[in-house]
Amino acid sequence: MTATPALTLSLPAPAARWTLVATSFGLGMALLDVTAVNVAIPSIEQSLQTDVRGLSWVIDGYTLTFASLLLLAGGLGDRLGAKRVFTSGFVLFTAASALCGAAPALPVLVFARILQGVGAALFIPSSLAILREAYPYVRERARAIGIWSALTAIAGASGPVVGGLLVGAFGWRSIFLLNLPVGIVAIAMSVRFVAPSLPTSRRGLDLFAQITGASALAVFTWALIERPARGWTSPAILIALLAAATGIVAFVALESRSRDPVLPLRLFSNRTFSATASAALLYAGAFFGSVLVYSLYFQQILGEAPATAGLHLAAVSGTFGVTSLFAGRMVGRFGTRRPILVGLAALVLSAWAAAAMRTAAPFAALSPALVLMGFGAGLVAPAMNAAILASVPRALSGIGAGVLNAARQVGTALAVAVFASLFHGRAPFAAVRLALLCAGGLYLVALLLAARAHPETVEAV
Repeated sequence: MTATPALTLSLPAPAARWTLVATSFGLGMALLDVTAVNVAIPSIEQSLQTDVRGLSWVIDGYTLTFASLLLLAGGLGDRLGAKRVFTSGFVLFTAASALCGAAPALPVLVFARILQGVGAALFIPSSLAILREAYPYVRERARAIGIWSALTAIAGASGPVVGGLLVGAFGWRSIFLLNLPVGIVAIAMSVRFVAPSLPTSRRGLDLFAQITGASALAVFTWALIERPARGWTSPAILIALLAAATGIVAFVALESRSRDPVLPLRLFSNRTFSATASAALLYAGAFFGSVLVYSLYFQQILGEAPATAGLHLAAVSGTFGVTSLFAGRMVGRFGTRRPILVGLAALVLSAWAAAAMRTAAPFAALSPALVLMGFGAGLVAPAMNAAILASVPRALSGIGAGVLNAARQVGTALAVAVFASLFHGRAPFAAVRLALLCAGGLYLVALLLAARAHPETVEAV
């Protein structure tokens, strides 16, 4: 019998399929947890009797830890074995979720969220390294990454809807407790099906450099989180930014002299690697900053409930998920360069088309731009993952994924902070238009950077 089109996406072996499911569960849980918590914030505020500043750390404590540890975790995966680090991170994330669900007070909840950030930083870079091992053939790997991106995009974007339903029916603690059965099943699949990956022969962990780099990124992220409350001219913010810049310079100096660097700087001599990482920073900032802007638009300007706004944003996530499946096929056939460039061009068009609105428009009028936004992101995200993996040696898959995810997190934190600040002192609709114009500009710069990748290197994927 002739195979149906759906069967052409089937993967080479049952173990590889279950590996794909396990890694998708990991990233999906992390993203679902982040987006669902936003919906639960009012309930947490009332239950734990805290203020807005305390609540911000329920979200940002996770982001700060996650962003600052990504490079360290990627290097650990390369040295200790991706499966070992992935499974350990998953166990920690699941245990921290239980602590979140049982937290009696805000300090315990923030501490548990920090532990979740540590766990997510461990398993997310390792998941891409594991997929590389499970799918040694590049075309199959590209399709698997497309499926992985689709499943995780759908999980992350379902957060506001799922979170709203859970909070309404069972309270805010149910958001975290849901991770327990999912995490236990995914850990069991990881232990059973994920193939052990041998650590590299590189010695040492270069801990001083890693601590310097992680601290610089942590201080920088802290400054972005605290800036809306303190202002750019606050001495604390200026000192933090200066310390972060000093730390980054020191990290580069240490790595350039190290015999066993955590982040081999030679990776950036590969134009595909450096262009993709730079473009990922701008793309992620524009994309997630736009999601925030649209959420504020639907709720503050159109006066819609959070659950309704979440459903409208499903136009982005649904298109993102479906497109990611086909993007995997495109990458396997044409390489990563074309999907990235086409996707970024679509994102430019979507942002500027929405910014062209002269008056507040209902969801029906905005839906084409939202669908186009999901389409563009669905092409870009899996292609960037594949491009990074193709541009680094196998032994550095974890650190390559760590750089990509760190770039995305820093870009997201920076853009969200800047985009949110646009709503201070401006009419909400004017702030939305300005933010979307800026998003389109960031996508355009990302497109120009991505165009610098070596066509012959990328097409060989």
